[in-house]
Amino acid sequence: MAPVLVLAAIGLVVVIPLILLAAIPMVLSIGLVVGGLLLLGVSIWAGIEGLAALERWLERDPRFRR
Repeated sequence: MAPVLVLAAIGLVVVIPLILLAAIPMVLSIGLVVGGLLLLGVSIWAGIEGLAALERWLERDPRFRR
């Protein structure tokens, strides 16, 4: 029974670092997706604010009044 436990321990020493190394790209890709979605949201918000500012400017500028 003891040799089986030794082999299992050796297997864990090999398998656990491989799983951790495989998790690195997953964590990085999740971070990139979250960052991209955040950037998209901020860009949409800035575009809406810019259009609102343009509308306010067009309403106040005498050149555009009828």
